[in-house]
Amino acid sequence: MTDKPGKPLDAEVQELVAYLDEVLRDYERYVGEIGRLGYAAPQLLYYRDEVQDLMEALAPEAGVDLKPRWKKIRELDLTVRGKAVELVREVGHANFKQYQIVNNPPQTRWWWYLNRTTADPEPAKVPVWQWWRR
Repeated sequence: MTDKPGKPLDAEVQELVAYLDEVLRDYERYVGEIGRLGYAAPQLLYYRDEVQDLMEALAPEAGVDLKPRWKKIRELDLTVRGKAVELVREVGHANFKQYQIVNNPPQTRWWWYLNRTTADPEPAKVPVWQWWRR
């Protein structure tokens, strides 16, 4: 298997490329389902993380042409940004804060911080009989 013209890719790089393509397809599937992901919504964030890790692992010197994959990732990321309100609602605004604490992602991994770019939904109305919670 060669991705760029020239020398064939070694087995480890081939395996990484195949796994990257698989994870990228999963990320694409999840992006297409934003608004209907339900409890699986946080998985989209983990798929995006995995895509980023693999892209960074496949440095240009590995002989892999990453441009088409970066283009696909950019298109999917633009969709995620465009549907940020829906995704944050699905994951849960407060849940994003928990994921930030648990995973401690760098600021460059913007998908973990989408809650900062969307308004916090109005708090649930407290029933009258729970007056002490107001």
